[in-house]
Amino acid sequence: MMDKKTPVLNKRMTALAVCLSALTAPTWAQNASVPSQSEVDQVFREVIANPSSIDIRTKYASLLVRSGNYEGGIAALEGLLLAPDAPANIRLELAVLYYRLGSYAMAETYLRDALADPRLDAKQKDEAQSLLRDVVARNKPSRFSGMVMLGVRSQTNPTGATDNSTVLSQGLSVPRGADFAPKSDTDVHAWALLDHVYDLEKQNEAAITTTLMGYANHYSSVSSYSNQAGSTKPYDLTVLAGSTGLRFKPAPETQQEWTLRPHLLFGGATANGSSYFTTGGWGVSTDYRMSERLTYGGTYENSRLTFPTRDDIANSPSLGGSRQVLRLNATMETGANRFLMSEFGYVDHDGNVSYTGYRGPELRLSYIFSYPSPFSATALPWATTLMGSALRRDYRSPDPAVSLLTTRQDTEWRLGLINVAPMSRDLAVQFQLEYTNTNSNIPNYSSTNTSGTLGVIWKY
Repeated sequence: MMDKKTPVLNKRMTALAVCLSALTAPTWAQNASVPSQSEVDQVFREVIANPSSIDIRTKYASLLVRSGNYEGGIAALEGLLLAPDAPANIRLELAVLYYRLGSYAMAETYLRDALADPRLDAKQKDEAQSLLRDVVARNKPSRFSGMVMLGVRSQTNPTGATDNSTVLSQGLSVPRGADFAPKSDTDVHAWALLDHVYDLEKQNEAAITTTLMGYANHYSSVSSYSNQAGSTKPYDLTVLAGSTGLRFKPAPETQQEWTLRPHLLFGGATANGSSYFTTGGWGVSTDYRMSERLTYGGTYENSRLTFPTRDDIANSPSLGGSRQVLRLNATMETGANRFLMSEFGYVDHDGNVSYTGYRGPELRLSYIFSYPSPFSATALPWATTLMGSALRRDYRSPDPAVSLLTTRQDTEWRLGLINVAPMSRDLAVQFQLEYTNTNSNIPNYSSTNTSGTLGVIWKY
């Protein structure tokens, strides 16, 4: 297991993904209500009774889209194009729907046709031009995207120091030293996420996909990097992690919505300027789009952690070992611009020594929703993410330095909130709150921490 001062990288990468999802959540179709089937059927009967009515046919297409039937909405809207007096925004709405379905070539065609229509108003032209830039980039064989965040964070207990006044040492209960009590601290940090997709232009939509994540921070309490034993200050970290692999559709003729991605994993970190750990391994992930609103999938990863010897971490090489992770996930669009994301995982860390190895389940839930800016009716919508997670760690054997009789068991709970306020389509302000509570059957490892972060995000 990694030292308690180290942030949980999986959780941080998840926060990045959620943040990115919030930024890229669609800003159209702001009406979040989902119509009933009876309402859809009633308007369909009106279409049959009045086939020449553009208003009724438009209403029917809107109901189909709001109910999650994008393909049906596309068919209804394309039927409107046959009318000589069809509204100018029909092609723009078709482009948005094809974009949602991942048909970027069709989206580009409709966007260019929409922009060529002089009846399109200024706001609609701005929306079409913004979406066209995105679509053109997605249609290129080689595509880069990502984000950078600069932030300031305050925490009540960044080192994960125990809340208890007594701890165990070789089975004896001893007073916790005053220097090892929880201490608040503030740091400045930078995140960067880079995604690259190289389309191989095959019939199975094969593409080489690469993701890189970088992180660096500096705590206000850290004035030197002496790496002395017994230090109670948090670590200034630099982290680089990534994966690269081939994403493709194994059965494009019969299972068009099924995607597979075998990949390689790599990464490493420094703490206070010295090597902390390196990692490498392999994995395979899969996704299946059940419907326009529901996608689920899973990931299996097998990697190995290696920790070098350090003066400030006792027996640091023992923290390394092999690691297997299985995760199952699902994303459901519960309404327009509202998404429920769930993930269930199981981690098995086989430590270099038995008392650093552990296994246990993890559960994460996130709910993302967007809404109009509270300050301006013309500003881009805001997005809020509510997050919760729980995990269990059951260690393999007692740590003789702590207790020969008790094997450690931890339960960790996290609650979080992320609010993203866009200043433009590429720039946003993010505010994040998070509370962590770790309960352990050994008092040394029970702790709480509350953090607040204010940052600026640039999406590219």
